[in-house]
Amino acid sequence: MASVSPRHMPAFVKPPKFEEYSEKYKEHIIMERRDGVIMLRMHTKNKTLVWGPQLHRAIHQAVEEAAADPENQVMILTATGDFWVAYGYSIREEGYNLPESTAEERAKSSMDFFVGDGMPLQEALVFDVRIPTIAAINGPGYHMEMALMCDLTICTDDTVMVDVHKWMGFVSGDGVNIAYQGLMGNKRANYAMLLGTPVTAQQALEWGMVNEVVPRQRIYDRAWELGAKVMEGGEKRRAYRRMMTEIMRKPWKTRMSEDFFGAFAAEMYGYMAEPDVSHDDEALDEMWKQCGVEIPEW
Repeated sequence: MASVSPRHMPAFVKPPKFEEYSEKYKEHIIMERRDGVIMLRMHTKNKTLVWGPQLHRAIHQAVEEAAADPENQVMILTATGDFWVAYGYSIREEGYNLPESTAEERAKSSMDFFVGDGMPLQEALVFDVRIPTIAAINGPGYHMEMALMCDLTICTDDTVMVDVHKWMGFVSGDGVNIAYQGLMGNKRANYAMLLGTPVTAQQALEWGMVNEVVPRQRIYDRAWELGAKVMEGGEKRRAYRRMMTEIMRKPWKTRMSEDFFGAFAAEMYGYMAEPDVSHDDEALDEMWKQCGVEIPEW
């Protein structure tokens, strides 16, 4: 058999470069890196982020790409301004909408947006990011499951967590159910999901949902401090950090494997079965009012 010359063999695919992917996602996520620690700060026009389909897709793509860069050894996930996620879909420009007026539009949105992006949105942080993760919750908000399933989680002293699903008529099936049940315990989680009740920063600390509560003005600095602490030892402790992700993620991987798809399917069934279930910002206004949180004009 003829031998193959080494110069004809395929080369390794080059890993992602910070300069390229940080530019690629800058409209949705601002990235900064310090000594092996990368911070991903979600935003909308460098203000409090508006939860919508474009950001929804960008998050899991950006997280996966940044995690594939070997120069990144610790990841911080945070958001911009005084809120984690406060605003919904109708505060947007034309063309930003999620079509859901007809059965056909809802079916397409369910597959392309919810299942297509919603599942990897949470799966990426648990299964695909093989470096330690730190969430810095920068204030009140919903979609806290992303932050709660990070390896370490800190929040501001004025943080209020709320499950938005009840308020809009959705089933709590996109991962918040797993995060709440895994960290709060079933009874507290059921209460928070079924009634849409808020969880304060102090309750989150007492119930083991977060590791630290810090003053608002310290949230980003403290995240960087924790990142530097995890990075101690530099390259000599790369294997330690890599193997620790397996230890830390095992409970989440187990719960996600057992519960995530079925709960997500239940949410999608409710969405298709009840046509009045939609992303209604009037429901968001009432939610924040009942939670005692004042949301300023975006």
